[in-house]
Amino acid sequence: MKQSFLLLFLLLSLTLSAQQSRLHIPTEKPLKPKELSQAWHHPEVFCLQLFFDESDSAYREQDLDVLDSAYMIAFDRNTPRLYTMSIEAYGTAYNADIMQRRVESIYRYFTMRGHEVMPVRYAYNPIHCSCKGDTVELVRFEVPTSRQVYDCADLPDSRKILQPNLRLEESVLITFQHNPIECLGGNSGCYLPAQDSNIRSYYTQVILKKGSIYAVDNTKDECPPPVELSIEEHLNHQELVDRYALVPHRRQIILPVGYIVLRSSFNRKPDECQSLPDSILVRFPITEQQLESGLRIFGKKQGSKGPEFKTVPTKKIKGGPVLQLQGAINASMFDTIYLAKRISDDEISHYLYNADSPTEQGAVTITVKGEDRYFKPFRVNSKGEYEYKKAFRAMLRIIESEEEESNENPSNSFRNDDDEELD
Repeated sequence: MKQSFLLLFLLLSLTLSAQQSRLHIPTEKPLKPKELSQAWHHPEVFCLQLFFDESDSAYREQDLDVLDSAYMIAFDRNTPRLYTMSIEAYGTAYNADIMQRRVESIYRYFTMRGHEVMPVRYAYNPIHCSCKGDTVELVRFEVPTSRQVYDCADLPDSRKILQPNLRLEESVLITFQHNPIECLGGNSGCYLPAQDSNIRSYYTQVILKKGSIYAVDNTKDECPPPVELSIEEHLNHQELVDRYALVPHRRQIILPVGYIVLRSSFNRKPDECQSLPDSILVRFPITEQQLESGLRIFGKKQGSKGPEFKTVPTKKIKGGPVLQLQGAINASMFDTIYLAKRISDDEISHYLYNADSPTEQGAVTITVKGEDRYFKPFRVNSKGEYEYKKAFRAMLRIIESEEEESNENPSNSFRNDDDEELD
């Protein structure tokens, strides 16, 4: 009698255990306790198997804790995984209606937890932004969810088992799977320009890598419209000296011999993106004489007291029909880019003539040892021709004939191994 009672107790315990709702991590072989603990640290896939009282479609009160645990694992804001969800009921044709109601009951639970009409997730998504570097964005998305009822009579035996000794009949299986592409959509990033691009004016060339103006990787955000970039050239030496002006700077004397203006439909302020790489290349055609005179490329950068013009990484580019000077800039520097040289107070007389007043043609005002003085880049000889000081003339791009100018149009220049970095 005592043995019969013990056997009945064991059978009842096994029955109750088999009907207990629980969380599972699908594995090909049983995991040891330590392995199982590690597997639950942001699992790629996990399941919740739920059982219901007979003929009842509402989840049991005793299962609220396990439902809440599944919700926190899958949908807590700090969870790095982005899970999809499938809700599958396994029954027979006889109880298909009640199994369908059980599926809807579970679906409503997750919608109510998100206070929406569908399961919605807020999550932190790691992204790389060309402006802010590695960062995170808060994304809101509808959790991709499938709902299905299966008649076990139509399924092979392998589909009726979750794990050894865990059968699916008369239960609802909720499966959570990490799938960021399905959660966030196919849009995995935004790039301006969308591909490597090459913009040309008559002389000047601007080379832009994909995403060098704007790039956000692994994001759901909509991309800005395609960027439009234009180049305005001012490289004619006579036009330049007629209306001469120094490169704007609070402390230094910087003599320009040409400049371009870059205008873009998508702009960044100089102080907006401290981490933007200098990945946009600007190329000017120059002569050997100009190169020997020490010309560099200047762009507007953010200084400690605001934007100011500074030299950018510069190199000479050999190969192709003409020698070129290349500067590296970024999208926050779309403005005026100068071809110029920095000089000291003691060198002014080597490059510029004295002027009598600031109203003379081409005259500039330079403060020397606390005193404003006037200088000009040229003088006119008895034949009405412009004359330049030797050092300043060496800096100018003076084309002697139309044929030479035509031959030096660098529209098909290429980089080669002789390119040289300039200090």
